Amino acid sequence: MTRTNSGVRWHHAIPIAVGLAFGIFAFALAVPRLVTQLTGVEGSFRAERCTWEEDSEGDPEATCKGSFTASDGSFTIRGIEIEGRFETRPKAPVASLVSGPSADKAVRPDLLTSLAPMGLGLTGFAFPAWALTSTTRDAFDRRRRRRDGTEDPTAPAAPADPAVSTNPADSADVSH
Repeated sequence: MTRTNSGVRWHHAIPIAVGLAFGIFAFALAVPRLVTQLTGVEGSFRAERCTWEEDSEGDPEATCKGSFTASDGSFTIRGIEIEGRFETRPKAPVASLVSGPSADKAVRPDLLTSLAPMGLGLTGFAFPAWALTSTTRDAFDRRRRRRDGTEDPTAPAAPADPAVSTNPADSADVSH
């Protein structure tokens, strides 16, 4: 049996849009963090003020603001927030990175926190990529068939000679 089309239809528009939106959102969260982790200025974060909340399991977690000091001592940023949560208030300085002296967030040097959202973003792009590839392939295939004059494999075959009937009842011998 010949494949007639990819199976992509108009009702796939919502999952395609959701996949694209999710992928773009995940990348928008992960890429700036990854860039900071790869090219950022190393230093230490000292927590000054922490806000406590309960996580999904009821355990306390803290979101902290404080000051960041570059490792080489070239600058200090006050009132900066560090991405991520702490189980206890950090008493000692925490190793972190910032994008530069004007940064508004510090990140911890944990690559997994950037790669996981990027992996989810790629997963979100999988369905829209399949749909786009399939519909593009089908469009090129239809265009090639029209250009070459080949018949659509789903269309019924037309008789070569209009005088010759393809109906089996017409070809029965009625000579007796």
